[in-house]
Amino acid sequence: MKIGIFTILNVNNYGAELQCCALYRKLHKMGYDAEVVNYLFGINPGHEFKGERRTVPISLRQDIKVRLLPVVQNLFCLFHHKNKKLRDSRFDEFHSKYNRLTSTLYPSVKSLYEAGFDYDVICIGSDQVWNYMKGYSLEPFLACFDKKQTRKISYASSIGLSEISREAEAVFKKWLSAFSHISVREQQASTLLGNLLQRNVDVVLDPTLILDHEEWLEVARFDMCPKEKYILVYIVTIKPCDYVLRLARHIAKQRNLKIVRICRDAYPEHSGDDVQEILTAGPSDFVGLFANAEFVVTNSFHGTVFSVNFSKPFYSVIKSKHSTNSRLTSILQKLALESRIVSVGDDFPEITDIDYTLPAEQLRRERSHSLEYLQKALSC
Repeated sequence: MKIGIFTILNVNNYGAELQCCALYRKLHKMGYDAEVVNYLFGINPGHEFKGERRTVPISLRQDIKVRLLPVVQNLFCLFHHKNKKLRDSRFDEFHSKYNRLTSTLYPSVKSLYEAGFDYDVICIGSDQVWNYMKGYSLEPFLACFDKKQTRKISYASSIGLSEISREAEAVFKKWLSAFSHISVREQQASTLLGNLLQRNVDVVLDPTLILDHEEWLEVARFDMCPKEKYILVYIVTIKPCDYVLRLARHIAKQRNLKIVRICRDAYPEHSGDDVQEILTAGPSDFVGLFANAEFVVTNSFHGTVFSVNFSKPFYSVIKSKHSTNSRLTSILQKLALESRIVSVGDDFPEITDIDYTLPAEQLRRERSHSLEYLQKALSC
């Protein structure tokens, strides 16, 4: 059975590249002939927008924000060209060693329509592939290009929103009705789509959690790990989140730990003289840094996931009433780890370790359910 995976990649984002790799590797280990379609997502500088239609309308303000974000990031990186080049090369190396991408590069939505794919199954992968607020076309991730009535499934796809517009409802109802099996990674999305489509929408684990810690150690690199014991900080928001760093300093002082921060791109975040910033980590380095950390503080979904994968004590910082909290709170509630969530501005929690006995058992159950879903979706 030949499976084509469509997901967000080529954006040099740790979570996106690692979830993509995880789904491919798990399908490969299950014995399927899987590959990832090498599509340049909209944020990639090489993406070709000519003739592209916006699947769901968004506000002018959101549109401007979407268009400016990659420009701002690239401007920052101009002053750190060597770091950017080295970081990019590590992402490329990761894909060549641990992923299987199509030999053909697809730079546009139009190129997908022209491709004539010959897959037995089209699998729409994880990450926020259905988040229309990102401003990019959803057509690749709704398989609108498929004219052969190929069997279509989704695995842990995310909307990343707590509610959707009427225009979005119409789009999802039209295209997802053709999917034989649909799964998402948060309960909120399951409820939204289940009510809309009047069918069962499974909740499964993000792909990064269907590989266990031993499987992740197969791709980890430890060259960037300090010799001293350290607390790891990973912040994904562009707007500074001082609370995360203050909490990390509080824990570091109590535990006598060095503070290490993985920066979200190749430019410094100016965290302070007491923080070692890592600017050029590739995905393998990212995994290794989590595997060797003594403690983690993060506001990232995938930062939280890798803390859990390696059974690390951690705190996940959320912004109260933020629209994307559901994907993080959903998984931590499932694993009986909701006590590790703190909101920006809260008093610092009592710094404790985690007894992973119950969470590990819950994770095994959720992993088993997720793999059963995959087997069922691919065997029908």
